[in-house]
Amino acid sequence: MFHSATSIEPLREAIRPFYLRFVYFPLRPSSRPPEFTRCWQVPHEFEGHAPSLQIPPPHPSLPDVLLLPMTDWHHRIQRTQRLAIALARLGRRCFLLNPHLGREYTAAPWRRRPPALAQLDERLFEIHAPLRTEPVFHHRLLTTGESRAVADALHWALQRAGAQRLDIVCALPTWQECALDLRERWKALLAYDCHDWLAGFRNLAPAIVAAEPESLQAADLAIFSASSLMAEFRQALPALENRSFLLRNGVPDWPPAPASRPSAPVAGYLGALEDWFWTEAVAEAARALPGVRFLLAGHAAPSVRRALSGLSNVEFPGEIPPEETPAMLAQFRVGLIPFQGPLGPYTDPLKIYEYFHHGLPVVTSPLAELDRFGALVRQASSAAGFAQAVREALEEDDPSLEEARRAEARAATWRRRAEQLNQLLIEFRQRSGLPLS
Repeated sequence: MFHSATSIEPLREAIRPFYLRFVYFPLRPSSRPPEFTRCWQVPHEFEGHAPSLQIPPPHPSLPDVLLLPMTDWHHRIQRTQRLAIALARLGRRCFLLNPHLGREYTAAPWRRRPPALAQLDERLFEIHAPLRTEPVFHHRLLTTGESRAVADALHWALQRAGAQRLDIVCALPTWQECALDLRERWKALLAYDCHDWLAGFRNLAPAIVAAEPESLQAADLAIFSASSLMAEFRQALPALENRSFLLRNGVPDWPPAPASRPSAPVAGYLGALEDWFWTEAVAEAARALPGVRFLLAGHAAPSVRRALSGLSNVEFPGEIPPEETPAMLAQFRVGLIPFQGPLGPYTDPLKIYEYFHHGLPVVTSPLAELDRFGALVRQASSAAGFAQAVREALEEDDPSLEEARRAEARAATWRRRAEQLNQLLIEFRQRSGLPLS
């Protein structure tokens, strides 16, 4: 849970870099986040060192895109990362900030740690911007000096790559001051991507949540993943009316899924299992359906594991690498989205499109964004109702419904979402009088 600014967090931040490097990680090597190692396993170069990357030139008519994300590429591939992949396939070069701000470096903060540019794919890059303070990016907003230092690192990397024009997509208020700095330096277009109800995340600092309206107002273009999110902020900020657009989540361009669902009774979930996971509903369904395997794939919070630990037909296979996701989904006969709490009303779940790609009937808690799918989704407001909906979904045998779900997924690929975003960025550059090339 987040510690407020009046707690011991400033002291913890001062001690953390030293304690983790010289005490905690040496005693418990497995506790060092694997993404801190993975990020250095791709080709990279440091500022001041001899260039070593083979960087293609910018697109002749489309600006590069700098993405300031809510999560780390090497931890979990989510919306920002999916959009970057798809935009790169459209020809744009995309640069993502590594959000750990030096925590991923093995060297201690008092050592010289230059910024780094890493190459994830031909047109996909990651930028490391180490700060001496190493703040956790979701614990607090950056100071003006920290924002300037991050902007300097990003500016160096963009110059090293030969960038000429720039669009910026910011997905968290932590990066706002840095984004405004770079907009000025590069005469860039700034878009803010509002893809979650931030107040629903307990580990996100209240100051970051409170700063989101300012980030939306400062942007040239506001993008929303859910119609309910857009409506909420449009009502609060009427000036967004003519520069806010809906860009829902999507599904990767996976090969076609198996033509029919498996016959084995498996109800599955794929994603993070945090405090918003409706354990009571899943427990009720598991008890009511002892012959059904409940396969809950993803990082599971201890509270979720404890709540479901006594159920022999509930399994936790852990995090699934992105390339193995289709194979995992192919084991499901039913897809689950048991969300609760304040996130639900504002969520357009990525996993709905991934389940639909496989034709799966989906059982969810009440999620207003999914009302548009009608009979393709079963929504339940009580634990007993959820269990009954799972039973009905397992028994469903209607090829027309399966095909309707697959059709929804085909219309919602990340490539299509990136094409929409690409067009919006072009349109708003033209509105703002910014050149494309």
